[in-house]
Amino acid sequence: MTIDLNDAETQRDRTLIPSGVYCLRITVKPGGAGPDGCLRQARNSRSLMLELECTVANGEHANRKVWDYITLEFDQSKRDDLPPVGSDKLEKYRTSVRMGRTKLRAIIDSAYQLQPNNDSEAARAKRRLERYDVLNGLTFYAQIESKPGGNGYGPRNYIDFIITPDLPDWPMQPAQVITPFRRSAAADMDDEIPF
Repeated sequence: MTIDLNDAETQRDRTLIPSGVYCLRITVKPGGAGPDGCLRQARNSRSLMLELECTVANGEHANRKVWDYITLEFDQSKRDDLPPVGSDKLEKYRTSVRMGRTKLRAIIDSAYQLQPNNDSEAARAKRRLERYDVLNGLTFYAQIESKPGGNGYGPRNYIDFIITPDLPDWPMQPAQVITPFRRSAAADMDDEIPF
């Protein structure tokens, strides 16, 4: 038997993307769960997540990738094949779904340049998704940060929050990467008390 690896992808660069605001292009990674097969079952066997491969769209770090997992549903049924859910866990699942839906709405608002308080029918229509895979190819702005490794994994980038048109970090021109001003901890400690 011959195994030809010539068409396999090469290893990707493992250096981290510097913190800042980036324009990201979405690729939905189907996980075979949910009504359209686009969601992925979490390790807890109860939550369903949307796995997004987000590619930096331009600039010095173009084509670098960041993954995001957004919890959008959970199974609260009492089934023999699932562990029981206590009231404390149930509230955690509800909170993660609520936060996931908020994040996904922010992604849509960023992608379509919608003000979050825009409640027009046109804006509401853009926030209604027929399927999760309609997100493929959309670009949005996000603050990328890094976190140290743990549990056998190396350090990684993550999406800290979504930049929507109402925020001061919103790029003035499309596809512009902005590095926001950050004060050092020493500068914060050096403030004078006004009394």
